[in-house]
Amino acid sequence: MTNQEKKFNIQAHLHRIIGQLQGLEKMIGDKRECQEVMTQLMAARASLEKLGVLILQDESSYCFVGKGDTKKKIKNLEKITSSLFKLT
Repeated sequence: MTNQEKKFNIQAHLHRIIGQLQGLEKMIGDKRECQEVMTQLMAARASLEKLGVLILQDESSYCFVGKGDTKKKIKNLEKITSSLFKLT
């Protein structure tokens, strides 16, 4: 995946999150059921966590490029960042 494609994916994901948050704001304004609001809130939270992983993988992978097996280093970074967000 090229840097341009990665940037596009991150921006697209961010726009989806913004839509989720706008939907959440409307639900609260419309006094929707608590369960519906909480479901939407949890979906937005999960989307934010996924975005965090995407950004970390994209922005920090260059730190591991150098001597040695670059693909292996990047794969390890992806595992680390995924695990990090699963723990939080």
